[in-house]
Amino acid sequence: MKTERMKSIFSYFFIISLFYFIFSAQVDTASAMSVVVHVPEKYTDVLAGERFYFELEIKYPENPSRKDLRIEYEIIRNKETIAQSKVLKAVETQVSFMDYMVIPQSAEKGIYEIRVRITDYDGKLDEEASASFNVIRSGNQLQIYFFIIVGLIIILGIIISLEVNRIKKRL
Repeated sequence: MKTERMKSIFSYFFIISLFYFIFSAQVDTASAMSVVVHVPEKYTDVLAGERFYFELEIKYPENPSRKDLRIEYEIIRNKETIAQSKVLKAVETQVSFMDYMVIPQSAEKGIYEIRVRITDYDGKLDEEASASFNVIRSGNQLQIYFFIIVGLIIILGIIISLEVNRIKKRL
């Protein structure tokens, strides 16, 4: 009789434990937030040392009130972070805006990635999005060409003024 009673107590305990674990288990829910990064066609090719503009669209339809979000921008090439920035934005149900980052002068030409990560202060949100763009040449090369052209113009101006003075002396 005691064994039957022990079996029934064990069965009740097992059933109650099973229900507890089923209903108290944390269920991973899909985030209701949508993040999209878009690089306008005008900025798909950018020079090193210049501003790189991109559009960020955040949709958060289940957000009942204004919420502060931390947004981290990273420019990456070959899994190496070239530049990064952090901003704070307040979002209700959706927001769309343009932002920019300055490409470092030392950036070599090639394909880069802008990665955006959005988190909140509660630790409930963690969304990422990315887009790629092309650095076409470094700003240092442009400065060298500029100084060469300025130097040539100065030399040409000196030669012209010398010739004008020589012609005036003959007359």
